[in-house]
Amino acid sequence: MDLKNLTKQQKILFGVVGIIVIFAILVILGIIPGLRKNSNIGPGGSSTPEATLEFWGIDKREVFSSLIDAYQNTAGIKINYTQINPNTYEEDLIDALASQRGPDVLMINHNWLRKHYEKLYPIPSGTLSIEDLKNNIFVETVAKDMVLQNKIWGLPLWMDTLALYYNKDIFNNASIALPPATWQEFQNISRSLTEKSITGEIQRAGAAIGTSANIDDSADILALLMLQTCSTITDATGKAIFNDDLGKQAVSFYTSFANPASLYYSWNNNMPESVSAFSQGKVAMIFGYNSLRAEIEKKNPYLNYGIANMPQSFKQCYPGEPDKPYRNYADYWVLAVSATSKNPIPAWNLIFHLVDSEQAKQYLTATGKAPASRVLISAMQKDEKIGVFVKQASTAKSWVQNDPEKNTAVFKNMIESIVRGYLSLDNALTQSAELIR
Repeated sequence: MDLKNLTKQQKILFGVVGIIVIFAILVILGIIPGLRKNSNIGPGGSSTPEATLEFWGIDKREVFSSLIDAYQNTAGIKINYTQINPNTYEEDLIDALASQRGPDVLMINHNWLRKHYEKLYPIPSGTLSIEDLKNNIFVETVAKDMVLQNKIWGLPLWMDTLALYYNKDIFNNASIALPPATWQEFQNISRSLTEKSITGEIQRAGAAIGTSANIDDSADILALLMLQTCSTITDATGKAIFNDDLGKQAVSFYTSFANPASLYYSWNNNMPESVSAFSQGKVAMIFGYNSLRAEIEKKNPYLNYGIANMPQSFKQCYPGEPDKPYRNYADYWVLAVSATSKNPIPAWNLIFHLVDSEQAKQYLTATGKAPASRVLISAMQKDEKIGVFVKQASTAKSWVQNDPEKNTAVFKNMIESIVRGYLSLDNALTQSAELIR
């Protein structure tokens, strides 16, 4: 072809075709990466693959399915969710992180932070202030539990608290109209509902309290009594300081229900496990978390029971407190990000998405749990099933623990050593306090 004889229009056409061919070659070679399919431009203009987040939780996958699917579609990331048994979660997590195969997003119990914060990646600076965390978004205990070294390490989807479970039929037959609101009322009602044989053997207990071997959450119940009597339990470093008159008062009150010489004796180690006893109508009152509902209804779907607020001492511990301050006991898990994650920012973005009120409400509806969000507490406190737990979330308290599992064992052993007569009250408190550091 003689290029000299081409018209001006033909030359332009050939030029355009040539540019298109060269452009296509550059795209194929990756010299122009921005137009390649399925590529993202990372910081500095470098090409990075689509982010994949490994997410470990304690809930069934279907709880998160719709939330995860919707987020994947809008955020352009892939999320793999794995349910882990809560009883082995801590051990499994430590093993996985040690072998560099751990999750990006994970759940930890609120008491684990001091043990494991070095394994976590905190919320990026400037994303969420501690002030907002404490006063505007979640109940107050979250900021106390999740802030360490002036950094925020985790955010909750829910909040659980101890409450009073009572047998309505037993109460009705005894013409007791309302469950106890104070510990004094609790003592009196428990005494009136306890039935004993001529020989003093307990045939029906008024309340399951006083021991630890056959009572679920006995250590938590005792810790709450300490908090309600104004015992700090541990100092800011996690060292026990409950070996004083306030701590002694709480432990003495708790164990009195298992003391045959006490006016309020209603329980002992010969009784069945507390939840089973309650399901069988062998005890009128027990304490438990929101999660206990499912267990009771599985054991006895026909049991006529109610759930009431945890009894209170209404003791003012600090200046400026209300005339009748409520103190309830907190138990919850939080979402956090692993320090080994290769995608910590996308991981935190996923958490922010999940704890947002709209998404969190879907999670709470699916699980039947009470919220930790101030907005959702206002909206859900009239819920027929979980209203008690929703209302108590605002006054939930916890205490500084370096090793929660060890502390629970110490509390349980302290209770049993007193009840079984192995140690005096004073010696039991002293020895137990020395073990908690």
